[in-house]
Amino acid sequence: MLDEASAATVRDAVVHGAAGLTTVVVEHRIEPWLEHADRIVVLGRDGRISYDGTPVQVLADHGDELAADGIWVPGVAAPEPLAIDLGALARPAEPGVGLLTCEPVRVERRRNHLDGSSEVSTALVTDAPLEVAAGRATALVGPSGGGKSTWLATIAGLIPPSSGRVVTSDGREVAELPATDVAPLLGWVPQWSSSALLSRTVLDEVLLTGRTLGTADEGEARHLLEVLGLAHLERADPQTLSGGEQRRLAVAAALAHGPSAVLADEPTVGQDRGTWAAVTGLLLSHRARGGAVVTATHDPDLVRLVDEVRHVRTPPPQPERATPPAVLSACGPLSLVAAATIPMVAAVLSPGWRVSLVVLALLAVGAVVGLANRPGSGGWTLAGRWRGLAIRLLPGVVGGLSVGWSTWLLGAHDVETALSAALRLLVIVVPSAITLAFIDPDDLADHLGQRLRLPARPVVALGAALQRVQSFGAAWSEVGWARHLRGQGVSWRQPRSVVAHLWASTFGMLLRSLGSAATLAVAMDARGFASDGRRTWAEGAPWRLSDTLVVLASLSTVLVVVIARL
Repeated sequence: MLDEASAATVRDAVVHGAAGLTTVVVEHRIEPWLEHADRIVVLGRDGRISYDGTPVQVLADHGDELAADGIWVPGVAAPEPLAIDLGALARPAEPGVGLLTCEPVRVERRRNHLDGSSEVSTALVTDAPLEVAAGRATALVGPSGGGKSTWLATIAGLIPPSSGRVVTSDGREVAELPATDVAPLLGWVPQWSSSALLSRTVLDEVLLTGRTLGTADEGEARHLLEVLGLAHLERADPQTLSGGEQRRLAVAAALAHGPSAVLADEPTVGQDRGTWAAVTGLLLSHRARGGAVVTATHDPDLVRLVDEVRHVRTPPPQPERATPPAVLSACGPLSLVAAATIPMVAAVLSPGWRVSLVVLALLAVGAVVGLANRPGSGGWTLAGRWRGLAIRLLPGVVGGLSVGWSTWLLGAHDVETALSAALRLLVIVVPSAITLAFIDPDDLADHLGQRLRLPARPVVALGAALQRVQSFGAAWSEVGWARHLRGQGVSWRQPRSVVAHLWASTFGMLLRSLGSAATLAVAMDARGFASDGRRTWAEGAPWRLSDTLVVLASLSTVLVVVIARL
């Protein structure tokens, strides 16, 4: 999924970085690697080694056999796409009729931080409208990171542009269409195919949208799986498939219900010659039955087969519009953890609700100071920080009310005792709600390892795990996108749809996280974290004056309680 220049950069990094080491590369498109390779090992469809030798020897002796078996042999032209009967569209259209119009758009990417600050950068700028017409295929090409995937997601109504619109032939904005109207209109193949897989079996995945719309055809679904070499896997869990198999499954699921247009992001990545011919054949057969195809791709063989090529250019560099940092952002993670922990001692030792209330007042002053903008950065504070704090405080407030109520109910209706219990819980919760947003997991791991001399492996694993928690939102959104485009709408009038969405999104998010954790564990072992060897740190873990001040400020809460007791 890289443009030619980016791929060459990665390849050069591997070749030079691995100089003197044994390097194993798994690749379908072998030609760019041949000048660097000493040996080729070819695996057959049964998983056994078919050929093993020097590149010159293997290709000279078996090149024709390898090409016939699906290997991308240098010098052999791409195969002809398969001609496949896909049946009729759900909504037939005359060739050339416009289905969607994407006006010139500008898309800005906002990166929100837990502390309420954010950064805005330009992700895509187009200078001409894009017409998605029946019976036509369009390829979006351009450098990696230039905005091709963003453009596809914008056409699908998933990313709202800051200017411009995407409208249907009858003038409705795609982003405002209900799920049951989007599904017959659009088929979706995302860049990361695993994020679009929603069912428990391969066959159910292909049938999902059709079942929602009442047009499912098991015979047609099995035919698609047969064409794509997935028929023997119809009862398998889609999450257990290889990357190339998942991509083919996503293509089948996007086409099976006969949508008017298919939006496919890198549909041919990870395919051998045979499966490439099947995937491109399906897309071109969809065009032949009157459907539209828009694909983002770096595949020159696919680009040669489309009707229109649109070049996506990286937006000109612009300074990011960053919001001012907060005072607490100047503190390191250990001091912030200490500032969240020390008031717990005050909560335990507090003699009554009046003292707890004074401690909460001190914490409120700390929040006002800590969430203010750093001197010289402009303005006083950001509303987003206070909204974030309110959201983080909500569970604590509910917990405090619950504890106070139960204490009152079980404690002879003693209001002072109930109030003391409720405020004590708030003293425990509030400091964490204030400081949590400013603790970076990577920094925390670095400081635990360097300043507290804790073992590197567990603290780095902790930091990485906490980073994965921050990615839950993106995984949740991707699953939500897939469900919306497959007709799985959410309506508060239908509680069952809400429960189904929450279950599917949570389950998909957990699957992504487990897969990521497994990959991380292998990567950590590969980088030497399984050994006891001495290691260095990329960045230092300084303790600054601001760290000392925030710890001293938190100690004032304990001091208030001690004075009250004396």
